[in-house]
Amino acid sequence: MPKNEFAMNLDSAATKIFIGIDGGGTKTNISALDIDNNLLCSDTFGPTNLLNGTEFEDNLLILLKKLVSNLKKNVTAKYELYISAGFAGISTKSNSEKRFTDILTRATIGQNITIKTAEFGSDALLALNVYFPDKPGLLLISGTGSICFGKDAKGNVFNTGGFGHMIDDGGSGHWFGKQAIKLTLNSRFHHDEKSVIEEMVFNQFDIKEPEELYDLIYKEEGKNLVDSASKLLFDAYKEGCPFAEKAILEGVDKLEYLVRNCSKLINDEASYVVLHGSVFKQKIVLELLKDKLIDDMNIYKSDKRIDLEAAAILLEKVKG
Repeated sequence: MPKNEFAMNLDSAATKIFIGIDGGGTKTNISALDIDNNLLCSDTFGPTNLLNGTEFEDNLLILLKKLVSNLKKNVTAKYELYISAGFAGISTKSNSEKRFTDILTRATIGQNITIKTAEFGSDALLALNVYFPDKPGLLLISGTGSICFGKDAKGNVFNTGGFGHMIDDGGSGHWFGKQAIKLTLNSRFHHDEKSVIEEMVFNQFDIKEPEELYDLIYKEEGKNLVDSASKLLFDAYKEGCPFAEKAILEGVDKLEYLVRNCSKLINDEASYVVLHGSVFKQKIVLELLKDKLIDDMNIYKSDKRIDLEAAAILLEKVKG
């Protein structure tokens, strides 16, 4: 299915719509089901990180208006929406939830649409509840950022990490991107630290001098550029760069720390840890982390579409 194009086959009699939204720092997935568990849509839009200015509002409004537009092709129908949503960048619910509900209001105002429920939280917590709805478990997420969530036997939830790219996010895509930039500058300026990554970064950013690199990464959209450099670190590793290998090992250590620390917070009650996020597409990270955890934990790489699973859980709740 092409991005940003909904494919919906709505039964005019189906008024209840169950929606899951999984909003991350790279993309936002949405799926919707009707009361008979038929898939109405499953699509991908831009990132919705609450920490990145108006990105959250801008992309979420596009997504919801597209959904509403397709619902209202049948202009006389009335719809009840049940929504379960998780987004990146939630550190407190002080105003984040209001930002979400304001966008829901803007997208549905003047329509025959009622928001029956709108569950709101972090994308990490959404994924945790998908994988461990009623048992202890650990979920390590490493995408643009990094965080580990744990749920104990009583349903209490704890987390380690997740403090944002300015403070934390060790072992995340952004963190690996920063290491790529750092190694590039070390290669140019430090004694005996020449690396193939220097040429890779200069070519990707189409620059010739380090000063041009500063200009790129220290302007407003510099974070996205740093994110994009993470792949080059792994490319340099594959070319045999020892500095890239060292950085990858350090990042994996940081991810292991998140898991083991979170496990302690839930009294080591969970023997299962799910690895979720784009960083685990890098085989070297996946293998190194498994080697560190395998002796005392069962490790699984995420294989679920979180938005779709969240919509299905809502449907089951309503149907009882």
